[in-house]
Amino acid sequence: MEIFINLITLTASLGVLIFLGEKLINAAMRLAKAFGVSPTVIGLTVLAYGTSLPEFVVSSIAAVKQYSDLSVSNIVGSNIYNIAFILGIASIISSLSIKERIFAKRDGLVMLFAVVILCLFTYLGKIGRLTGMAMMVFITCYTYTIIRSDRVHGDAEPNKNLSKIREVIIVVLLLTGVLISGNFTVNYAVKLARSAGITEWLIGATIVASGTSLPETVVSIIAARKGEYAMSIGNIVGSNIFNILWILGFASILHPLTIGFPKIYPDLIFLAVITLLFYAGLCKGRLTKGEGMLYIALYIGYIYCLL
Repeated sequence: MEIFINLITLTASLGVLIFLGEKLINAAMRLAKAFGVSPTVIGLTVLAYGTSLPEFVVSSIAAVKQYSDLSVSNIVGSNIYNIAFILGIASIISSLSIKERIFAKRDGLVMLFAVVILCLFTYLGKIGRLTGMAMMVFITCYTYTIIRSDRVHGDAEPNKNLSKIREVIIVVLLLTGVLISGNFTVNYAVKLARSAGITEWLIGATIVASGTSLPETVVSIIAARKGEYAMSIGNIVGSNIFNILWILGFASILHPLTIGFPKIYPDLIFLAVITLLFYAGLCKGRLTKGEGMLYIALYIGYIYCLL
């Protein structure tokens, strides 16, 4: 009976999550029109930063409790999942055409820079408070730059028929709904797994690891299915940048992160490889279904090695 109840609740919460994800994409498009900015910017900022809130909470709490390895591994695992699984599924559903060359010239390079910074300071064994502050200043300047650049070079005009305040409130409410329903989905997935006798380690390595990226999963896949490729890809690129530079930067300010490099270096190598593959796709201007299958295969191999 317990398994049946957990299964029904999990199905219901997942249904609500998908429904709200659909509404969120539509609302994000109206928000872009209301402010006269491109869907690319909305994906890179509002959606990317908003859907990264679960990672923000987990890593910040882990830092305060001085679980540095957990704080960092949460971000590394999330970034791997974002590219290897989410983009893999999105590409299989529909080949992603990337017309926005700025992804490769600016945003992709910043994403690579963030991974290099993470690898460097993980190798050194510590992310201190001053480093964290510098990381947060950098992403603040980056965010300002992409918004300003879009306003200067973009050709979108604000739609005066749409209320900016109303559209902001709708997006915030829907984003909150996505986060809450995502949390319910993860909780009941864990309960279902436990009631079915699955081990804690397997739950942690699969359900919980992917759970914090559930909002990105829903948003990016739905956006891809709707043909909003810039928003789908921007959500992943922006989320991966935000995860490293803002979340780990903030976490290290709360408490300096002391990292055991031998524990995490295989994951960092995989993150670097999968990020380079993604960047190559951005430069090429297209992510095909074949590449999506390759991403999924790599992720399955990564999980196998992890277990």
